[in-house]
Amino acid sequence: MTTGFNLSSVFATVAAAVPEQEVLVHGDLRLTYAQVQAHADGFARFLASGGLGCHTERDDLAGHESGQDHVGLYLYNGPEYLEAMIASYRARAVPINVNYRYVAEELAYLLVDAGTRALVYHSCFAEQVAAVRAQVPTLDVLVQVPDESGADLLPGAVWWEDAVATPEGAAVLPEPTGDDLYVVYTGGTTGMPKGVLWRQDDMYVTSMGG
Repeated sequence: MTTGFNLSSVFATVAAAVPEQEVLVHGDLRLTYAQVQAHADGFARFLASGGLGCHTERDDLAGHESGQDHVGLYLYNGPEYLEAMIASYRARAVPINVNYRYVAEELAYLLVDAGTRALVYHSCFAEQVAAVRAQVPTLDVLVQVPDESGADLLPGAVWWEDAVATPEGAAVLPEPTGDDLYVVYTGGTTGMPKGVLWRQDDMYVTSMGG
């Protein structure tokens, strides 16, 4: 197994150094590093307690393969997006960007192509999720983020706040590595969407100033 930078550990290192420094402002909401780290840890435990994580190490895979579970982020910009990303990395799962403008056919295609096991989505997208969930055989975890739409919780889904509140002891979190994946899906403007796979260590060093 190759070591190197992984994004959850990078964030945790900064959070430990400056826990009370604000890292995220969203409207009237202001969150410190410590608060975001706590939310991410709770959601990471939720994912891990459901069996999501890494099942095959990078050394045993071809370059185009993923041995990790994928977590779709079907969200508008907001704190939950960042927290779900960090949490997924902490659980050794892989967050997948989902274009909120997709119609049902496009949404279903991406979720199937990514082998999505979990989906975090704003309540305003609940109707679209309900319309496609039966078409995505791998999808077995739904986490709904409340918003101004006031949409009801989908059957079998979990509210974001409840998932984030998963206590210590609910799961033993794994140790992430620099080989864990960073995945970006193309928008599909010149064909069907495609997932681009990077090692986290490579992404951090080459593209994030690490």
